[in-house]
Amino acid sequence: MKFETKLKLAAGAIILVMSTVAALPMFVNHQVTSVMSELRSASHVERLQLSLLEWLLNAETAQRGFVITGDERFLDPYHAAVNGIPATQAALRKAMTSGEEIARAVALERATAAKMQTVEWTITLRRNQGFDAATTLMGTGTGKAQMDALRNLIGRELATYSQRRTELSDRLVATSNSAANASLMATLTNILFLGGVLIAASRVLRQRDAAEHKAQAAAGQARLTSERFSLQNELLFRSAELMHSLELAQTVDESAGVIASYLPRLLPNLSGSLYLYNNSRDVLERKAGWGDFENEPQTIEALDCWALRRGSVHQFGGDHALACRHAGKADVARLCLPLVTQGEVIGCVTVTGPGLLRGADEQRAWIGQLAEQLGLALSNVRLRVSLRQQSIVDPLTQLYNRRYMDEVLKRELVRASRSGTPVSVLVLDLDHFKRINDTFGHEAGDAVLRRVAQTLRENIRSCDVACRMGGEEMVVLLPECGIEHAVKRADTIRLAIAASEVLHDGQRIGATASIGVASYPQHGADMQELVHAADLALYEAKHQGRDCVRVAKMDGAALLVNEDAAGI
Repeated sequence: MKFETKLKLAAGAIILVMSTVAALPMFVNHQVTSVMSELRSASHVERLQLSLLEWLLNAETAQRGFVITGDERFLDPYHAAVNGIPATQAALRKAMTSGEEIARAVALERATAAKMQTVEWTITLRRNQGFDAATTLMGTGTGKAQMDALRNLIGRELATYSQRRTELSDRLVATSNSAANASLMATLTNILFLGGVLIAASRVLRQRDAAEHKAQAAAGQARLTSERFSLQNELLFRSAELMHSLELAQTVDESAGVIASYLPRLLPNLSGSLYLYNNSRDVLERKAGWGDFENEPQTIEALDCWALRRGSVHQFGGDHALACRHAGKADVARLCLPLVTQGEVIGCVTVTGPGLLRGADEQRAWIGQLAEQLGLALSNVRLRVSLRQQSIVDPLTQLYNRRYMDEVLKRELVRASRSGTPVSVLVLDLDHFKRINDTFGHEAGDAVLRRVAQTLRENIRSCDVACRMGGEEMVVLLPECGIEHAVKRADTIRLAIAASEVLHDGQRIGATASIGVASYPQHGADMQELVHAADLALYEAKHQGRDCVRVAKMDGAALLVNEDAAGI
């Protein structure tokens, strides 16, 4: 075989290897896009599961308020749940496509239908036969058992999709590792081919100086191309690591720290800062920096940066003379990139360094892609933080909600069973709250609820947890607090509520509260028994005097504790 033919075959092999290396980033990008789509789908299903649980909790809370007061207006959340649950279930069926997921969705729909039927029976019984008949049905625990079963079903679903998201993240890392390994193998193969070509050329073409120079130039160009592709693959691998780390971040500040630790390796020999809008969106605060960023300002306004004004990348240095007002050194090349997600600007990244003037087009493209990924990742972190906050905090009173109370009470009871310490529960309900709404309006009622919530926060310890169950009913968890101290604390709260007033439309509005007290382990061995005992004590306080504290007894009865007896 002639040398020229061998040379052509070797060149064809090199082109094939280089084409493979060039195609790897496209393959990795396709895999990353696919995995990110599946991650968004899993997050969507989780949000629907949480929405379904919230509808059910609203329906149960509305039932409880209607049973206690007999007021049809308390059923507004129930009617909203009746209308909202089918839509949520339809969205779940649409999102859950596999046979196993559809089977779980059907089981959840059946459990939901059974729970809503129990709620409807309780409401009908209250309308037709009155308070005692409805509380008797509630006392059977059927509705509570159904709600616990639904929580378990939804909890397993959330755990399943959380595991799925973890598996998808692992798959993303595995894809990046495979791409890096393939790139390394392709590079080694390319080098072997090039070495063979150079050896053969030096042996056979010593007399052909011109051809030898061309071969050397081609080999050098091939090495540069190989190195460039290797660098690109390494940057893709590290950016995938960054995105995976941001997926695990719990707060925006933690995300900023992760970004600051990765960007020096992703943007070598460059410095920069990460700016994000504050809560009021009037200025941008510097959340992270890397390299030589000491001269960068701590805060900037949106009008100080041309990138934020334009909504696109802005460069200063070289032929670009338009500098941002927040720029530090005027003789340093600078690149400003807005962080945009779903059409909204959440911040910007500034990058500085003389390297921006060398190979600027390719490097700017890479930095722009990185900024797009950072914007999406930070938006996801903010969304997770917001969803977590919305899922555990009542928006009106800023107290924790029923879901958070269940989590904390279960944890405290497990801790108490190990350490032998008591845990007490106060169930509080405002007296004649319907009269306040009817007389002064619902805005006044909301103001009273906010004032009562503030009173609770001012009269409990830092380790105590105040929650809003729904309507005007609230719960206070007292870890490491026995029944005697719990009674004193309950009466202190009762007196503080009675002494507080709200000024609304020039009128002073006050309220009183009835409180039921129960303590572990005297009144219950688990969360359900303990809350049920405190509920019974609250019902006694409501029906026999109001504005008082009752303590549950071992047999489910309650003991009245008035202001004079509060010191027991």
